[in-house]
Amino acid sequence: MPALRIWIAALFCLAPAFAETPTPVLEAIVQANRMLGKGHAGEAVKILESQLANAEGDAAFLETLRAAYTAEMKELTDNAAIERVRSKLNAVGSPSLPLPVLPGETAIEPVKSPVSDFLKQATAIFDQASANDPGKYVTARDLFWKAFNNKVQMNAEQTSDWAYCRLKVAADRFNGSTDAATAKEVAKEISNTLATVPENAQLQELSKDLLAAAKKRAGSTEVATEKTGLETESFTIHCDGNANLAEKIARLAEAKRTEIFTRWSGPPGSKWIPKCEIVVTDSAEAFANATKLPTTATGCANATLSEGRVTARRIVLRADDTTLLENALPRELAHIVLADLFPSQPPPRWAELGMAVLACSDGEVQRYQRTVPRIAGSQEWLSVAKLVKAAEVPAASITAFHVESVSLVEFFVRWQGEKAFTAFLRDAQRYGVESGFQRQYGLKDCGQLEREWKKNVLGE
Repeated sequence: MPALRIWIAALFCLAPAFAETPTPVLEAIVQANRMLGKGHAGEAVKILESQLANAEGDAAFLETLRAAYTAEMKELTDNAAIERVRSKLNAVGSPSLPLPVLPGETAIEPVKSPVSDFLKQATAIFDQASANDPGKYVTARDLFWKAFNNKVQMNAEQTSDWAYCRLKVAADRFNGSTDAATAKEVAKEISNTLATVPENAQLQELSKDLLAAAKKRAGSTEVATEKTGLETESFTIHCDGNANLAEKIARLAEAKRTEIFTRWSGPPGSKWIPKCEIVVTDSAEAFANATKLPTTATGCANATLSEGRVTARRIVLRADDTTLLENALPRELAHIVLADLFPSQPPPRWAELGMAVLACSDGEVQRYQRTVPRIAGSQEWLSVAKLVKAAEVPAASITAFHVESVSLVEFFVRWQGEKAFTAFLRDAQRYGVESGFQRQYGLKDCGQLEREWKKNVLGE
């Protein structure tokens, strides 16, 4: 670890002191690695290709670009598109990961995966970092995260190095800002980081004053006096006076988290850091006061995103909701999971709403489905083109928007499954909605989709 006295001077200089800005190439590598870690190979490719002219043969850049091209090829199903990406890959050298195999080809044996190098790279960059090159702390931090998310084992020293990077970056962020919102996020990051190194008395002691300063600037009683709740691997449950309900929520939340991740993408790679906070209010009025939502609402989910990753997760529920466990909790948890699956740009409103409701009980899903025929004959009905391109729920068609969204997502799931729908959403973000329909489902436009959907759901 670099000399702690060097860091102390920067860490506890509480007056604004902006850090040196990392180079665009370095930022591209970091951002692309985040996208690859989330399964967004196409986004990683776009980020890296925007810096091709500036990279000048940088080895780390080229290795990341090779990994991005290879991951993108594995996502594609069109042979011509695979060949185009293969040509780009050949131009930057031999790939590090196995390539998709076209019909009639022989599989290529994989070379050593970059995953095994993340920890080595993180340690090497950490050792090079200094007060004069703060960007390397950011890079090292993200590489440690990458190793952690890929289940690479770290020893105590490596875990402490990772914590040091996180604390240093948090300190720079605090010193470079004066607003309360940033201070609150910094305080949470420091608390979460220190929880990973409880035995490191040196880091605990050195961060004490910074944490206190961040809490003071935040001016938030939530940060300074936050109650300890029931803890699981990925959740903290606050349910005052009802330990039995808190335990039920804890067990179900862990199970549903794994179930929702697996359904739409694949098993979660690791526990959530930071944990998702679940707050259970004791009445509709208390829920409305906490969320600013109507008293008729039964759940609220919020995920805070920063630099392509989730930095805070929170769900608010109602103890007086008789369907809390079977509907409200899984529905709101689905929103939080989707923030992990789509950290750069959320799914369209209709898709996220439909995916969330499909996490509920069969009875709840059927309640939506039974309403579709009634809505279909009303003026409230929305065409598929309007539904899938709506940025917000239309005030005049609230019920129609909800029931049509659930029905349409369920139609896609029955047709080709959940993971194909997730792939469609990512294609739609990159190429547009109708191109996404064409790539994943062979539908030429929204009109053809509407005909197929109505024929299947309404028998028209």
